[in-house]
Amino acid sequence: MLNNLIKKLFLALGMRLGRTEKRITLSMFALAIAAMSWILIAPLAFAQEPAFTPAAQLSHNISIQPNVTKPVYVPMNSNDYINGGITHSDTRNPADVIINQDGTYLIVAAGQVGKTSGSTTCNVDLWLSQNGEYVVNSNTRASVNTVNDTIVLVSQAIMPLKANDTINTVMSVSAAGQGCGLINIVPPNAPNIPAIIFSIVRIGN
Repeated sequence: MLNNLIKKLFLALGMRLGRTEKRITLSMFALAIAAMSWILIAPLAFAQEPAFTPAAQLSHNISIQPNVTKPVYVPMNSNDYINGGITHSDTRNPADVIINQDGTYLIVAAGQVGKTSGSTTCNVDLWLSQNGEYVVNSNTRASVNTVNDTIVLVSQAIMPLKANDTINTVMSVSAAGQGCGLINIVPPNAPNIPAIIFSIVRIGN
């Protein structure tokens, strides 16, 4: 349709203008058509990419001290930052992090390991799960011997994810009944130290 319109306008211009005037006018007209085409097409091309990079930072401000040694999912009760590329509820299924866009993601789960009683060495393991399956080579371990000692334990991964994938952080303790786990601390005159800080961001296609 656009080509036919251009041809008709060229013919009309050809009947009314001299050769030199016609060349100048046709050149200007061609530039105008090119500019209009870019204005119409460019927004559609740019609209294919989201206006933001899917990302979230979540945390939990309550100590997580399992009374069993089997693995348990780690909840997050604070959406410190989250945009439309990630879905997470801090009240309903708070351990689930839902992906809304395909891509390659960087995931970092950093827990503060500690214990509040007992004298036995306690190992705390922290790893990642994708759709209910443990992520290979994502497990990490920290050991605490003394009450009130703390160690930051970080599990991380770079992996391709699909829309509707569910990511979880999983933990286990080697000894129950000693208050062993991920410890939240509220220091005076300083920000809260969460039991866990979980970050996820899309880094590529």
